[in-house]
Amino acid sequence: MTWAIYDAPPFMVTAGDDRDRGIFDRIRRLLNERLDGYAHRTITAPFPRIYKALTNGAEWCFVGGIRNPEREEFAVFSLPVAMFYPLRIIVRRGRQERFAAMEPLSLRRLLQDRRDLRTSVLRARTMAPAIDALLREHPPAQTHSEFEEAFRMLLNDRLDYLVEFSSIAAYSAGHLGRDGDLVALPFAEAPEPVLSRVMCAKTEWGRAVIERIDEILRRERPGPAYRAIVEAWADGPDRETIRRAYDTVFLTAR
Repeated sequence: MTWAIYDAPPFMVTAGDDRDRGIFDRIRRLLNERLDGYAHRTITAPFPRIYKALTNGAEWCFVGGIRNPEREEFAVFSLPVAMFYPLRIIVRRGRQERFAAMEPLSLRRLLQDRRDLRTSVLRARTMAPAIDALLREHPPAQTHSEFEEAFRMLLNDRLDYLVEFSSIAAYSAGHLGRDGDLVALPFAEAPEPVLSRVMCAKTEWGRAVIERIDEILRRERPGPAYRAIVEAWADGPDRETIRRAYDTVFLTAR
């Protein structure tokens, strides 16, 4: 069984002191320990390559996929494994006044202002149906294949803002030695918790793997150890937000 990963701290961490300590890394290890009968290996690749391999039917799985109709054409999905939450407009500290003048912030208006406000999106990524629709309607001029690439551009004034989850932004700034240099701003179209899942190729093999994974998740997710994984790397306010959604949204979703 092949697990595909890429560097997306704090969900997946492929290098440094926190290597393999991300939220999805911990979930992947838990599943490995309980998936008897499989030999496990891990491949590190940019997300666009992972996406392409799954569309081609490679017998790979990926912890952290978001289900949508387009992906359901070529992939199968487990029960939710974690949450992406909350989604924010990320700007450099000292530049937030420009965005405060536009409050209440609207992603639609920001994307429409392409000549004056630069942003970038991860290729082949999905974040939430309404956000994905806005990005298709008003596609940014730039794309990137690695999270750190985008944050370097933002911190070096080559981008004006990013649409990103606050935990990813905070971790990335600290990793780049710029802790506290980014500000996370709420915006009108921000979605409710986005549920991440194990995503496998839509083959008989993939369906069998997901069936096994769902059995494990039904046993493990209600317990305190799994809850601690989902909360890992969240700060105080975000942690309370996640705890409120855990029983009402996360455990009830199918």
